[in-house]
Amino acid sequence: MKKVHLKSAIPIYIAAAVWLVMGLIFPKLLMKLPGLIAAVALSVAGYFVGSKVFPGRDITVEEKIQTGDAKLDQDIAEGRARLEKLREANAAIEHPGITASLNRMTRAGEQIFKELGRDPKKITLVRRFMSYYLPTSEKLMDQYRELDATAVKGENIQSAMSRIESSMGVVADAFDKCADNLFKDDEMDIDAEIKVMQTMLSGDSLYESPVNNIRRAANQAAVPPQAAQPEEKEGAEREIKLTLGGH
Repeated sequence: MKKVHLKSAIPIYIAAAVWLVMGLIFPKLLMKLPGLIAAVALSVAGYFVGSKVFPGRDITVEEKIQTGDAKLDQDIAEGRARLEKLREANAAIEHPGITASLNRMTRAGEQIFKELGRDPKKITLVRRFMSYYLPTSEKLMDQYRELDATAVKGENIQSAMSRIESSMGVVADAFDKCADNLFKDDEMDIDAEIKVMQTMLSGDSLYESPVNNIRRAANQAAVPPQAAQPEEKEGAEREIKLTLGGH
């Protein structure tokens, strides 16, 4: 998704209206240089003021994902179209539980497609998501909207709607797990890189491993402290030696 700013056309209409009014009311004035300059100035001022009053609006559009594989690009485009159908269902269905689940599902789905655009080889990890989970979810939402639109909701209709409502949380969990599985190899690569860096930092005495700190503390605790010799005892030993030396 990316934001695109759409400029308003109203400032252009204002600038054009200046020329129209001048042409209708003061046609002869436009045929003279001072009048022509005045018309230009008024139209520019009208456009400037109109741009401030009507600045336009920002809209969010989907960036097209291109992997270089025509078949995969088509599958991704179809998948994103299904996500858009889920967003439409989300806007139409007034049920807090379904709304929360659909929000999670569309976020996870968009993350999956963006990751496929970055690394098309990961399609093997989400084939079932693409071929079954996503289209089935779209079908369930279509069915729910049809049931919800019925004027009279009998026991069968209410039961079917309740089953769909209770299942959407499970489906949202599955979508989240599918998205998370795409980053399993990345996590292993990051962990390996961190371990290599820690080893190099330790070799350069720039990092102290917590394991080494624990071992050092254990080794220090295992060595009994040497008892200090009292000064009085040392003095007594000197006196004894001196006395023996005198004999």
